[in-house]
Amino acid sequence: MTNSSSRFLTAILLALSVGLAGAQSRSSVAVITGEIRGPTSRDIAFSYQPPAALGMAEERVVLDSLNRFACELPVIRGGLVWAAGGQGRSAFFVEPGDSLHVIAEEGFADSAVSFRGIGADNNRFVVEWMAKFGQLRLDYEGLAAADFKRQVDLWRQDQFEFLAARGQQYSLSPGFINYATAAFNYEWAKLLISYPTNYRFANGHENTDLPSQYYDFLAEIPLVDEQAIGTMDYHTFLVRTLDWELQQRREEAGLLRRIGPPAKERGELAALRRPKLSEMYDLSALELSAETVAQLDALDEKAGRPKLSQLVDLSAVGLLVAAQARLDSVYENKRLAKLSQQYDLSVFGLSAAAQARIDSLYAESKSYSFFSANEIEAARVDTADGALTFYLPPAIKQSSLKKEPPKLSEKLDLSWLTQPARARLDSLYERRQPPKLSERLDLSGLGLAEQVQAQLDSVATGTYTRRTWSFARRYNLAKEKLAGRVRSWFLAGEIIRGFKLGSHALALAERMWEDFQQLNPHPEYTAAVQAALDKALKLQPGQPAPAFTLHDLDGQPVSLSQFKGQVVLLDFWASWCGPCIGDLPDLRLIAEKTATWPVIFLNLSLDTDEAAWREAIDQHAIQGVHVRADGFDAEEAKAYQVNGIPAYYLVDSQGLIVERLSTMSNTDEIVAMIEQSL
Repeated sequence: MTNSSSRFLTAILLALSVGLAGAQSRSSVAVITGEIRGPTSRDIAFSYQPPAALGMAEERVVLDSLNRFACELPVIRGGLVWAAGGQGRSAFFVEPGDSLHVIAEEGFADSAVSFRGIGADNNRFVVEWMAKFGQLRLDYEGLAAADFKRQVDLWRQDQFEFLAARGQQYSLSPGFINYATAAFNYEWAKLLISYPTNYRFANGHENTDLPSQYYDFLAEIPLVDEQAIGTMDYHTFLVRTLDWELQQRREEAGLLRRIGPPAKERGELAALRRPKLSEMYDLSALELSAETVAQLDALDEKAGRPKLSQLVDLSAVGLLVAAQARLDSVYENKRLAKLSQQYDLSVFGLSAAAQARIDSLYAESKSYSFFSANEIEAARVDTADGALTFYLPPAIKQSSLKKEPPKLSEKLDLSWLTQPARARLDSLYERRQPPKLSERLDLSGLGLAEQVQAQLDSVATGTYTRRTWSFARRYNLAKEKLAGRVRSWFLAGEIIRGFKLGSHALALAERMWEDFQQLNPHPEYTAAVQAALDKALKLQPGQPAPAFTLHDLDGQPVSLSQFKGQVVLLDFWASWCGPCIGDLPDLRLIAEKTATWPVIFLNLSLDTDEAAWREAIDQHAIQGVHVRADGFDAEEAKAYQVNGIPAYYLVDSQGLIVERLSTMSNTDEIVAMIEQSL
């Protein structure tokens, strides 16, 4: 979107919101009533942001004999409420003083939902908005900054124009217009601030071609915006922007390296390389000399992303050294998987030639979108202006079109290998695991003892040092950069996240909590942090692991208590979680090393789709005992404070928590913890 068109649309929207303070009700509640025709469940759960807007609260209601319901939610600002009944979920928008009546057909699963009452038009817009825009999906592999920005600018512009057009059709409240404006702007800003990181993850290196003016967008959008509290992307934008500024400051102090000439020579803020190894991890316990640390940093920078030969034992394929080097070279320049390799496009009735054109368009744009709505009667594809938009009727789920990830031999040109060699390579690559630092870097010239190398591997395969470092420094910068309610809201969230990092971070988070109580004027945030601390203390090492009973693959009840006398590695995961699947090689290695010990691998899936859960277990040959809870709203997830996955708890033979683990990559350390817990 051009600056002029952005200002024009924003001016229209701001004009519509004049008089908000006088028009908005002083009431601090919103009432939702309604009826479900053909319900698939008698229970309905409403998930909403409480007044502090820290996490989600839940209100459960039961349908009466006429399939009606009513609930009252405490709200002090407009925001989305998610209603779940049976296997369906729908989003509503409510604000103080709303009295919304909802009529849904066949539960909330892809059904027709109608509204009346105060707030009805806001929700008619929400239904259309989510059906039309969904989520922007971009493939960052090879995606140039200019092409990326063009796409996200157009995405925001389309949403603003959609809001302006529907504003003529619906009587949208000023509070909703403010919410939508903030939602569009901060989704756009979050995408922009995240681009360098997403590019690095997708390509294995920094984008050294960022335009000199790339970060100018930060001047177009305020860092502090109370209206944005509770929107989906504002918090993520703040986290990533503050982290970016921390890097800038460390760079200016000479602690981080620049890409290209110094900023003073270019008259700009430079893009950053990833932090040095010594900046990501605390190496002080190893008592290394400054010269050795500098050599480690240099080796890490030179190594870049792992080679194929570091992920897979290529000698097991029977390849000579020259062939292994050729494979490493091919892997480094691997091509983007075709869209037809990722999704079954036959449902769209496309010929082979049409699918080839789709793949060609995808290779150019690196992006695509799926949309589903009740008014879509048949699956179709829109390729207008080179964009790829797939429209699906409610009966066809996007997940049902997803293919298994392409094999390595489908991503690389391995025609020069024999068929048995390709099959063996595919099998090894599927079970690959990240190399240890001593396997990725040539440490032979540093004169390190074997014990020091083992310690270095242990430090560099963990994540707690880096995570603790970031949340503590971000807290201090936020105190400086933010103001008013936004500052209290954000700082409270940082402290709460600190409580959830594990026992190693608790003392630091508690010191931040003491500081926060001196500067926060809003009692709701104090109460929220205190409640989070009380919950965190219940999950510290030595505390009883929360009890639960769920059903296994055969429908038999499984209770945590039945494993008394055995160590339990409790794994919260889901079939759709890439990092969860990525941890499987490490989990298999831990299982192999503890095979003769009384250890139970208890896999607690948060899949809401039972079929997808069962299919993933078979597809990935996941070992252990399997049970399932119904998503993040399940009592089991709440009891263990699981807001993101994968999440792991180690429980000793007496049923006491040993530690909350964030990664499985430090396998030797975890095996040692298991042995001590027997």
